[in-house]
Amino acid sequence: MLAGLVLMFLGRTQGVLPAEVISVIPVIIGCVLVSVGWPMLRVLAFPIGFLFFAVPAPDWAIDAATVPLKVFISDLVTRELYAAGYPIAQNGVMIMIGSYQVLVKDACSGMNSIFALSAIGVFYAYAFRWENKLRSILLLAAIIPVTIAANFIRVIALVLIAYYGGVDLLESTLHDLTGIGLFVVAVVLLFLFDGFLGLSAAAFRRSMRVSRSVKPI
Repeated sequence: MLAGLVLMFLGRTQGVLPAEVISVIPVIIGCVLVSVGWPMLRVLAFPIGFLFFAVPAPDWAIDAATVPLKVFISDLVTRELYAAGYPIAQNGVMIMIGSYQVLVKDACSGMNSIFALSAIGVFYAYAFRWENKLRSILLLAAIIPVTIAANFIRVIALVLIAYYGGVDLLESTLHDLTGIGLFVVAVVLLFLFDGFLGLSAAAFRRSMRVSRSVKPI
């Protein structure tokens, strides 16, 4: 608890927001230990650990991950639309299609969706899949690929909207709606993947029962 208070003081006085926010966690742990001891801390381990998702990532970490994601998404969208026969070219994160130019901004990298979907995935795995550790691990490992896939769908939709309707449409509420749609698609894909894991596990169990029931001649 004292270590957390020291970290909170340093984070507040030095203006380091991530350090100030994360200091709340050791303070809570210390208060639980002082009040009710280790048994209750084990009970509260997940909700306290879940508070890590409230800690804002450092700017340098976000920038280091955002730029490669933007370039990757831009390159993937350009290659797919070029293969489909569209007049498209790319310069970094700038996509030129027809007579229009579309800039893939930081919000289109998918980082915010990765953070949000990670929190949902961790809670879902803990609440419904905790007893099946392998399924939980595979579900959590799929979060980043699922988010990138959903973000690819969003960017390719925005580029096609600009091509057919003009870039002015991207400045309207349609852009925000595609952001909401991105998150909905990502959540649906995550649940579909969980369903696929469940079907695969059931099929594997049936095949094992059949193999054990077959007696050698």
